[in-house]
Amino acid sequence: MFCNAKGRVVLLKNKYILVTNMLVNMGIGLIMPVTTLYIHNVLHMSLVIAGYTLLLFSGAMALGNFVGGRLFDKWRTKPLMYISTVTIIISLFLLALYPYWPLYPILLTMYGAGLGILNASINSYLAFLQKSDANIFNNGYWTANIGMGLATFLSGILFSINIQLVFGSSAVLFLLALFIIKSQFVSTDALRSSDTENSFHNSLNKRTLGYISLLSLTMIIIWVCYEQWNSNVSVLMTNNGISVKKYSILFTISTVEIVAFQPFIIRLFPKTFNADKLRVILGVLTFALSYLFIINTNDYWRFVLGITFVSIGEILALTAIPSLLNHYANDTNRGTIQAIGSLSGSIGRALGPLLGGFMITSFSFDTTFLTIFIIHLIVVFFLLLLRDVKPKY
Repeated sequence: MFCNAKGRVVLLKNKYILVTNMLVNMGIGLIMPVTTLYIHNVLHMSLVIAGYTLLLFSGAMALGNFVGGRLFDKWRTKPLMYISTVTIIISLFLLALYPYWPLYPILLTMYGAGLGILNASINSYLAFLQKSDANIFNNGYWTANIGMGLATFLSGILFSINIQLVFGSSAVLFLLALFIIKSQFVSTDALRSSDTENSFHNSLNKRTLGYISLLSLTMIIIWVCYEQWNSNVSVLMTNNGISVKKYSILFTISTVEIVAFQPFIIRLFPKTFNADKLRVILGVLTFALSYLFIINTNDYWRFVLGITFVSIGEILALTAIPSLLNHYANDTNRGTIQAIGSLSGSIGRALGPLLGGFMITSFSFDTTFLTIFIIHLIVVFFLLLLRDVKPKY
């Protein structure tokens, strides 16, 4: 059951891709919350080693994202999904059997590469489906959050039993995804328009490249700033006497809010270029406001209010940016352009803790959050320059 463009809950024609998207995000959500914990507490490696291991994973995933997007445009769809999913399954089963050092970081990197290619393939597939299902990115983001929320809840329970169960369960989820891909997905060859040569642009002009670059830069900035919630905000809260448990509850609140609010918020916007542009602008402004709430405070309710604004910003901006990127694409480059968007998010996530830590160390938490607020306002000014370059999706 999913939400349609009018906000009604219905069974969608693209339910199989959405269920696959949910399974993939459940597979990710089972593993990532306990990775640092396992490396440090069970394998007895330092936090520095854990950081380098996660850097290898993130780098492999980012590279896989870009390669996957390019191959999606240049090669066949389903074989690409088969290879990436099988790579993931093999690495997870090996991790379940041999979760030991030094094999662990090698297999985790292999998992990251396969995951990057699969994510790029799914995002590119969604981009093709948008031509017949204008709300596909909204529903994709919604189902991804359901999957991630369920998996994050189960991850700690499974980890308390043993790590093999975490990897094994994730492998089973990807095995189910592979079965759906094999039995229900169709090749994008059947989805491509027959007059690709005469479609909007076979090659991108400078203006279109400028708009794509602006949206990619927006993704980088959003995620650099968003990562403060995943990293440095925890230090701020504990320094102010707020427990780690209360900090972790913020993300449970966020997941529930996204799943609950998204079907109602998206019904406020028609599926047009200008509506998507407005959603991104409002989303960036909402992100900006979230940082003002946590300046000079030790009140927990203000952090809850801040994460609520982050959730609304996600619903507005992070579902509309892929749609806008797809608007500037054609059937020869949809995969590559979606991969650029995903890669931009990965760059932002990688740089966020480092840049935030530097700002906080050099100045203060309050100065950092005020700077983030101002940067978001500057981004909004440039987003106003986005223009429609083709009549319809």
